[in-house]
Amino acid sequence: MTSNVGEEIHDEVVITTGSRLHAGFYMVGHGGPWGSAAFYVEEPSFKARVRQCGKPSIKGAGESLEPIERAIRELGLGVCIDVYSEIPRHTGLGSTTQVMLGVACGGRVLEGRGCDPVELARILGRSRVSGAGTLAFKYGGFVADAGSPDRLGPRLLLRHGIPGDWRFIVVIPEAGRGLSEELEEPILSRPWKPSPESERLMARGFLRLAQSIARADLQGALEGLRMMQLGTGMYFMRAQGGVYRSDLQEVAAEASRYGIYMAQSSWGPTLYTINTAKDAEGDAYILRSILEDLGIGGRVLVVKPRNRGASIARASGRRNN
Repeated sequence: MTSNVGEEIHDEVVITTGSRLHAGFYMVGHGGPWGSAAFYVEEPSFKARVRQCGKPSIKGAGESLEPIERAIRELGLGVCIDVYSEIPRHTGLGSTTQVMLGVACGGRVLEGRGCDPVELARILGRSRVSGAGTLAFKYGGFVADAGSPDRLGPRLLLRHGIPGDWRFIVVIPEAGRGLSEELEEPILSRPWKPSPESERLMARGFLRLAQSIARADLQGALEGLRMMQLGTGMYFMRAQGGVYRSDLQEVAAEASRYGIYMAQSSWGPTLYTINTAKDAEGDAYILRSILEDLGIGGRVLVVKPRNRGASIARASGRRNN
């Protein structure tokens, strides 16, 4: 992650995170490790001022209130939080990990202890299955973990910078929220054996995706992402009703008619694709039209990759005590 505050103690800092777009799993097996990969993007963003205060308080929080309270409670932080922007929860964007690690890092920096996101994730119980969200918070870009985290926390397998002229077209439909941690725990904690085809697609898709990002090959990356997502979706069909979540299948199918491939981030409902900066707005226009034609509300965002981790900076402006 990036920081310009050093190790000294400060009265207040501003934490800014990106969102995590899950690319899928590249290896699962009965009792074996899950290997996951993800992209880090600039928006939606969690941004908040973390400041020392006598009596902890939280201002401006909506959906981020519960994870902020958990981070403060579990680490015993004596801080006040002023929230400027939030990531919608349970939409496939990894908001809980981003918010909890952001508050935790801000609090630790205020104490002059510095921030180790992997250590904090272990303490806070984050990244128990997929470590990609924590690693994205720390490194940014495209990251993959080395399999299910253990007592040492998630370990980095690889990290690539995402080409700067790529854009992510992110669709956040007004649909049912993704599974909460409580609902996904029984599914992810006892993995079943994948079919040979599912396992092959996940592994080959991940390799092609990583290689294509390193080579700045957009079409290769989209094909690798498609393979990885197909293998992951085949594996989770019994949990979500299809390769895509059942209520997202029509959106993905309509997009495909226009030559736009949509990936599902985690349990959804967020869908996304990748294009060049020059052509991304065209895809966004088509996807907004698809939502309208299907009678589905929601947002379509064109966002930049975030090739750095979450940032902690000195707060500026007048203090609000």
